[in-house]
Amino acid sequence: MIVLGLLSAMLLFTASCSSSKSTTESTDPPAATTPDTTDVENPPADPAGPTTTSPPDKQDDTQTDTPATDPATDPTTTPTPDTPSTPATVPPGFEYPDAVRGIYVTGWSAGGERMKSLLQLVDDTELNAMVIDIKDDDGYITFKPEGDMAEFGQPYIRDPKALLQTLQEHHIYPIARIVAFKDSVLAKKYPELSYVLDGKVWRNGNGDGFINPFLKENWQHNVDAAILAAKLGFQEIQFDYVRFPEGFESRDKILQYSMGEYKDKKPTKFVEQEKEFAEATAKYKDGLTPLQAAYDQAAADYDSAKTDESKKTMDAAKKALSDYKKTEPKAPDFSEKARFTQLRVDAVTDFVQYAREQLKPYGVKVSVDIFGYSATLPEAPGIGQNFSRISSNVDVISSMIYPSHWSDGYFGIKHPDTEPYRLVQEYAKRESEKLSALSNPPISRPWIQDFTASWLAKGSYIKYGKDQVDAQIQALKDAGIHEFLIWNANNRYSAGVEYTP
Repeated sequence: MIVLGLLSAMLLFTASCSSSKSTTESTDPPAATTPDTTDVENPPADPAGPTTTSPPDKQDDTQTDTPATDPATDPTTTPTPDTPSTPATVPPGFEYPDAVRGIYVTGWSAGGERMKSLLQLVDDTELNAMVIDIKDDDGYITFKPEGDMAEFGQPYIRDPKALLQTLQEHHIYPIARIVAFKDSVLAKKYPELSYVLDGKVWRNGNGDGFINPFLKENWQHNVDAAILAAKLGFQEIQFDYVRFPEGFESRDKILQYSMGEYKDKKPTKFVEQEKEFAEATAKYKDGLTPLQAAYDQAAADYDSAKTDESKKTMDAAKKALSDYKKTEPKAPDFSEKARFTQLRVDAVTDFVQYAREQLKPYGVKVSVDIFGYSATLPEAPGIGQNFSRISSNVDVISSMIYPSHWSDGYFGIKHPDTEPYRLVQEYAKRESEKLSALSNPPISRPWIQDFTASWLAKGSYIKYGKDQVDAQIQALKDAGIHEFLIWNANNRYSAGVEYTP
């Protein structure tokens, strides 16, 4: 009996231990995992971000902002390990705010500890939006998607659905930044989609690779990334680097690249110019005929009766004819150089139009970042940006108008970085002229500066903080522009800013 009792007790103890172990295994969190850093180029964000450069004749490939912090060495931007949670659901929707007032957030920040402080910043201020990298400056998708885009994913944002849920809970309008034609990853993987020099993929002075806007394969790659963001619940897709590389007009005959369907195409501007020239020429000839007839008659009258009156009449007719001939329309420049230049403008504009059309089923707004100087010129054909044509194909236009990125003397300002209010004020005048000429202008939502341009010459820059950001926002408000985005590559924003003056 004693032996049987001991055996029964031992069996009960064993069962209890087994049950306890089973319960522990079912509730313990999985082992923390670390990001896959194989072949990842650091830092993930372009220090310059969306940039407004100096006029075309002053462009170069120099870096224009302080280097972004390396995620590997900055604990505030390192993604946090996975934690068990209930599977998140895609938010049903967000309300468009009274006016978008947003900040830039890298994929690393969005998936890491820094997101807590950024959420707190928005909660405590009149900010209400975040522009978050979904396809970053290297070309990586900042989370691990399924399907054809999986090979481009990196685990910067561990749980993108949970991220969207968090943004909704904090009433933050979510904008997905898609870096379009700056893409080192795709260029390296498929050189035929990029530019080649001496048998190697060409990179600019900063080591950045680009993909070719002439090729529809590259259009679709960026649209596919945008669709991923739309399906997650982002309410707006913002395309950045929608252009050819800076200074491309000086390299277009040196680099090897495909022009795809644009090889034998007549540029849109050529078609328009041909029509305008034909109409102007016909109108000119209509006006020339009576003047020529009047002169011929006056000359005949003078030949038959050389009087002072007939001489006066003939001289007047001759002058009228001579003056009119000076107005003869000049044939446009239809040279091959002009053709290639305008085909770049067509490619960039056509991409924007295509992307917007492809994204319509997802109900998202489409915005584009564009160089600020593009709004001050007829167009910037070297890089393929025409402000008016791009603006006609988007819901929102975001000119990058950082005061530090304008050359000395622009708008008559000796050192633009030292006068943020005046710089923004002068820019807004030019933009207003361009947008008012459109039948259906987009929302104006410029990028402004919250960083110090210490790379500039001494005396041509100042330290940026609350007062300088305030000045830019006030200048926008005074110009009737109530939406804006603030750029800092490291996602460190000045405290105490008056976002709604």
